[in-house]
Amino acid sequence: MFDDNLFDKAFNLFSRVQQQDFEYVYRGYFTHNITKKILTLADINIQKAVPFSTIQKRIYYIMVEGLQNISRHQDEIEDANEEYPGIFAIQKQKDRYYVTTGNLVLNDKIPGLKEKINKINSLEKDELKKFHKEILRSGAISDKGGAGLGLIEMARKSDNKLISSFELINENYSYFYLQTQIPTTKENELENEVQELKLRKFLISIKKLHLSLIIENILLYFNGFFNQENLLSLLSIVKGRLNMSITTIRLSNVMVEMIQNIIKHGANDEVENGKPGIFFVQQKENGDFVLTSGNYVKESDAKSLEEKILEVNALSKEDLNEYYDKILLDLDSVTSKKSGLGLPDLRIKSGQKLVYNFHKLKEDLYFYILQTTVINKKR
Repeated sequence: MFDDNLFDKAFNLFSRVQQQDFEYVYRGYFTHNITKKILTLADINIQKAVPFSTIQKRIYYIMVEGLQNISRHQDEIEDANEEYPGIFAIQKQKDRYYVTTGNLVLNDKIPGLKEKINKINSLEKDELKKFHKEILRSGAISDKGGAGLGLIEMARKSDNKLISSFELINENYSYFYLQTQIPTTKENELENEVQELKLRKFLISIKKLHLSLIIENILLYFNGFFNQENLLSLLSIVKGRLNMSITTIRLSNVMVEMIQNIIKHGANDEVENGKPGIFFVQQKENGDFVLTSGNYVKESDAKSLEEKILEVNALSKEDLNEYYDKILLDLDSVTSKKSGLGLPDLRIKSGQKLVYNFHKLKEDLYFYILQTTVINKKR
């Protein structure tokens, strides 16, 4: 049985990100370790996609400042961030990258933030450099002091204006969205007015995506390229976000199988970058966790995957363990051992039947959604 709403949600989220050329989107709680892993993931692709090392460094620096900006505000209001986690996204459009962050801020901080950003955006390149030196000399980097070195440096490194937006949540908090762009070539820049319009367009797209994640109570969301090179970083991120005591081990084990499912079965012509896919964790009203993955598969793989899922779902708990052991001990078939353990292992670790669907996109290509549930033992 498959929840059509779930399929629509997963496919629409994935399609929206693909259409907007998001390379990575992460929503969740930002720890120091998670921040490092996000930077590692993004840096791997940037080094492959951007020809100039100086521009690579500029993009990386802006990502660092953006993530630190999330962490600074998160630390100020840590008690509310579990309910309203932050978001980090990277978009690539032709010859430029767009870096967007979103995080909770106290409403009484907004006037100061607006003043800082307006001040920075009003300055020309030479004026901004001079202002940066003045802030360093005076040490005025507090909320009461100057503009904040992080925001100044983001504007300097991007050589573009900072685009911001504040969305009211309640009488205490708002979401603070911050976006900038970095050209990836040394050729002519767009006119300032065109740059700003494009930035605001992309900011609207990330805000709409973020709203969808909030409405569906999606605690953790990752949409990008999955490969063996970044698998460990991905697992560190998801495990770091979902530190749920009793359910942690089971959640982690199921996540491993879900992400490996994308890497193993995903179809993609650009093998170097990895397999495009989506992975997210939603918490239901009863406290249980629903884990969903989605990726492209070839038609021939779709048929064999469906047969395998139906076979695994039909087994009782005892038969499933026996079936798993049989595959594990089948020393005469290495291929079977490598490809046949994932789905039965996923069902054993989750303790639930696997939910799936295949949606035909074009000849010989399907979008494959796989879902399972981990029962929250706390309830």
